[in-house]
Amino acid sequence: MNQTSTTRIDILRHGLPEGDGCLRGHTDFPITTEGLAQMHAAVEGLHDVEQVLSSPLQRCHDFAKQFAANLALPLEQCPDWKEMNFGRWDGQSRDSLWQTERELLSSYWKDPWQSTPHGGETLQEFDSRVVKAWQLLLNRYQGKRILLVTHGGVMKQLLRILLDMPESASYLQRIDLPYAARYRVTVYRDKNGEYWPQVQWPVQQQY
Repeated sequence: MNQTSTTRIDILRHGLPEGDGCLRGHTDFPITTEGLAQMHAAVEGLHDVEQVLSSPLQRCHDFAKQFAANLALPLEQCPDWKEMNFGRWDGQSRDSLWQTERELLSSYWKDPWQSTPHGGETLQEFDSRVVKAWQLLLNRYQGKRILLVTHGGVMKQLLRILLDMPESASYLQRIDLPYAARYRVTVYRDKNGEYWPQVQWPVQQQY
């Protein structure tokens, strides 16, 4: 590979928001004070970022706005980096859903690629949205150092795409991304325009 450019993307999940225990999805729960502190701690020492991108939902954007302002960086809201839309389940507590829609919920978690009982976004649609957002990011910010503030579901789906994981439910249950989790993707672009991503998790404190 004859490298022509390197793009570095630090990807940060939001910290603890309101509505803990809910299937948040597109519902715009605010971030808590504890959640903001978690996010600041997760990026401590990250001073060489050139661009901040964020989901427009306030549990992501409130921190992104603070981070960008502190370092005088440009900030872009990107709707395609929002969490999955869970339709009529969106914003509902998991406990109440388990009581009222147990069979549907169970079948969905077993095979979300083939089942969308909530009437929201299919997993195929969500996957395509994340692919589109990722390709746009690489095209627009080639060679930059970026902080992307987004959601756990998005981060898992992006890992599936980057690691070429099969379309199955198993990875969803096997990847643990706590609040304010962060991983780094370094993308090398060769002279033929092909991208070569490498995922680093946990991120070594070397900047």
